[in-house]
Amino acid sequence: MYLDQFPDLSRARLVRARSRGVAIRDGDRAVAVAFVADGTLLPAETLVRFDVTRGEDSSRRLADAFAATGARAIWFYGGDAETRRAAALLELNFRPVGAAFVHRMDAERTARIAFRPPSQRDRMTLGELQRDHAPAFKAPVAEVGEVRGDAVGIVLSEPLDQTWTELRVVVHPPHRGNGYGAALLAAAADRIEATGRHVCAAVENVDGRERRALEAAGFRLTDYYFVASKR
Repeated sequence: MYLDQFPDLSRARLVRARSRGVAIRDGDRAVAVAFVADGTLLPAETLVRFDVTRGEDSSRRLADAFAATGARAIWFYGGDAETRRAAALLELNFRPVGAAFVHRMDAERTARIAFRPPSQRDRMTLGELQRDHAPAFKAPVAEVGEVRGDAVGIVLSEPLDQTWTELRVVVHPPHRGNGYGAALLAAAADRIEATGRHVCAAVENVDGRERRALEAAGFRLTDYYFVASKR
């Protein structure tokens, strides 16, 4: 039930922040607003947000938005039922381009991870790691995860609102392939949940290593991010 208040994750917020709004009009009435990507994270002919005035036909207004902006596709979270319905009625082609996950609080734990603040040496590479692996995070909390005294990876976390914290883990190259990604995710999620918060995460490759690590750590899929494009 708590998913009723599931927030936009960090990358979704950045995608929408880097967009421009275009009013969709019917005569002298504004009936919708379409937000067009700036081309940095998604192609410039992609709508990244679509708000329709109450009582309007969303599929008709989405078609109007495509015509007014020159866009050929719309990016949206699958839980956005109104946009999903409009795209389906227009018979657009759906393609998953990412996914959101939430942590199950009843997930079982096996690995033992120790956490410590980043040392001065760790901080020399933190900026680069964030740019490469969590560019949408604004000011994440960073911790080093250790297994038997070895620093195996970095955990980045950032609150999204009063309830949810988003989590991202980077395993150092020499330690990849040993299941440490899942172990770090699980242990970090436990620590955050112990403070009374919920934990979520996102991936951009819907079938890759990051998804397998999340699922092994006790996260479950909530829904996909889609691009629905004209045929």
